[in-house]
Amino acid sequence: MLLPITLIFPLISLVSTDFSPHFRKFLHDSYGIAITDMLERTDLGMDASFGGKDSSADVLRNQAVIIVHGITNKASRFAGTVAFLKSKGYKNAEIYGTTWGDGGRMPVGLVEMKCNYVKQIRAMIIAVRQYTGQPVDVIGYSMGAPLARKAILGGQCVDTREILGAPLTELVDTFLSVAGANYGSVLCIVPVPVGTCNKRNGLHCDSEFLQDINNQQRYEGSYTFSIFSTADEKIGFRSCGRPVSPIRGGTGFVKRDGLNHDQLMDSTHPLQRNFILYHSPKAPKHRLL
Repeated sequence: MLLPITLIFPLISLVSTDFSPHFRKFLHDSYGIAITDMLERTDLGMDASFGGKDSSADVLRNQAVIIVHGITNKASRFAGTVAFLKSKGYKNAEIYGTTWGDGGRMPVGLVEMKCNYVKQIRAMIIAVRQYTGQPVDVIGYSMGAPLARKAILGGQCVDTREILGAPLTELVDTFLSVAGANYGSVLCIVPVPVGTCNKRNGLHCDSEFLQDINNQQRYEGSYTFSIFSTADEKIGFRSCGRPVSPIRGGTGFVKRDGLNHDQLMDSTHPLQRNFILYHSPKAPKHRLL
């Protein structure tokens, strides 16, 4: 039975840069051309999405990982993450990404956490779970972390008041926030009427969006982890008197010192893999992979 989703660094030799024909056909046959186009985003080029089996005979050994990028990026921004996971045995059929937003055309200070972005990420989670037949892991980077958390939480969008539906908690095994703006950004201490730092669906620490996703706990999945840095120059470490990145009530976190925003996302691949694969910052000693 299909789940409803109507509410909802290029390394070419190593990373496929759009959906596989098998996954694209599944989306088209199951949900229609509009949902397929919304997730594949070929309007932004051939580097705006990835993932999918080569054929129905493709056997999955790992739970699918869905990568949710941050502000003014495309999914291909995390080709390095994809390449690392593939070097450790993951296949194209086990790593997925879609580009929300316009791929960086809009200036960074004007990007808001819109309901359309939430619905797109929500649709991706539902579709990949249905396609693979097992729970998924979700990694949210920077602004992608609060957007993905809202996609999983469901409920009502704060900007459009659209109803998303029930939480997707049971579909997600591990949710991992990396440099996530879960409680705002130090750059948004002063609120503005519109744009990234607004108090409705922006990254001001008291925005309606952030209050909505933080008023509940343990809805992100069976396990919830955070990786953050005290030297993050974009998200910061504290804002409005509290840490901005670690998810309260989560399963665990790792704090790093001295890493800036991009360094944290790009230099912690082994740690990210350990969290989604082993639910721990360290791999079991008896596993030799």
